[in-house]
Amino acid sequence: MTRYRKFMDWLKLTEATKGLSEQDARAVRTTAWVQILMFALPTLLIVPTYFTEPPESHIYTYSTYFPLVVPLVIARYLLIQQRLAAAAILTLVAADFHIAAVSIAQADDPAPMAFLLMGMLSFVMVPRQHVIARWSLVIVPMSLFLFFQFYYRSLGKSGLYAPPHLIVPAEYLMPPLTLLIMFFIIITYQFVKAVNSAEDRLAAELAKSEKLLLNILPREVALELKHDGTSRPRHYSSATVCFTDFEGFTKIAETLQPEELVAELDRCFSYFDSLMDRYNLEKLKTIGDSYMFAGGLPQSNATHAVDCVMAALEIQAFMNQMKEIKAAQNLPYWQLRLGIHSGDLVAGVIGERKFAYDVWSDTVNTASRCESSGESGKINISGATFELVKDFFTCEYRGAIQAKNKGQIDMYFVLGLLPELQRPGHDRAPNSEFEKRYQKLREQEASS
Repeated sequence: MTRYRKFMDWLKLTEATKGLSEQDARAVRTTAWVQILMFALPTLLIVPTYFTEPPESHIYTYSTYFPLVVPLVIARYLLIQQRLAAAAILTLVAADFHIAAVSIAQADDPAPMAFLLMGMLSFVMVPRQHVIARWSLVIVPMSLFLFFQFYYRSLGKSGLYAPPHLIVPAEYLMPPLTLLIMFFIIITYQFVKAVNSAEDRLAAELAKSEKLLLNILPREVALELKHDGTSRPRHYSSATVCFTDFEGFTKIAETLQPEELVAELDRCFSYFDSLMDRYNLEKLKTIGDSYMFAGGLPQSNATHAVDCVMAALEIQAFMNQMKEIKAAQNLPYWQLRLGIHSGDLVAGVIGERKFAYDVWSDTVNTASRCESSGESGKINISGATFELVKDFFTCEYRGAIQAKNKGQIDMYFVLGLLPELQRPGHDRAPNSEFEKRYQKLREQEASS
């Protein structure tokens, strides 16, 4: 069974369809089967041809075999390389040439009927962006079909090796055949167009769903859910969690209209969101006016603490800038506390409805306490985080601070980048030395 499946996968070029849209994958499969059939039929007829056709036609018949097989082999290679348009065009041209060659040999050969099939297959095999090639490979075989019918059936001309046995007046034969051709073209085109349109709409909706899912869940978790239906919680031995909270939010919120309040929050949180991708962080959730994110998941890394602090510094700068703008307008504005702690945690998705990616452990609780024990406009980190970032940032030791239900925790305020890691004239911009130390962290992770 395994060998049979491998053989069928080879026939259908299963590997070549990976990563393609459904339309392109269908075109690859169709082209692959046309190549197989156009190779198999003449090959199987090589021996019967010798006994059934006139001896004088043998050389001609066999000489048309290689101009068909060689292009088919080349087209097969192009198809494997996912050069779909070139493969489809070469396959159809080779098939049309062979059908024409057979039709020229004998007037009564049914070969011209295959032109109808080749013309319709062009709509399926040739990508629709290649308009000229697609329609050329529709019109040419259909025209050849009409030509051979007129030449043999109406004019009574003989083929190279056999004359026609049936002659039909042109005015009686050609009009219905022409209408039949037009009918085939219109019906096939409309059918393929409807299928493509439906698939385009489906692909657009799928892309929206994918984007929405990736806005809710990390990519790795989303793919796991799609593939397995569940996502297994994962333990991380080292990660960093950050909480933010607006101080004075309730008091200022009372002075704003609901729409204004939501707009202000959206402005802030949208900026925070933009930092998540930049620093390889994962937004976890917002709870009211609190924003929670983490580093070192869903893919573990050694730079999670540095990444979180860098993002926190940008958030701090953004909030200070917003405060200055509001102050210039004599408007009140809230200040932000940030708390960061590093440690082990478990992350994953639980429940069966309204999936949410979340984290659990004492690390999360401690990070929350670092936020609530901080001060307005400052970044408060735990001793555990300090040990991970002390080679990158200037920190002010606050001492052992009493935290609710946690006892005393060593805490530090992050003041900014170390002087030797600052770009001249830009105290918040890291220089090349920062990049070297950061890269060294990544290399240590890779070697461990």
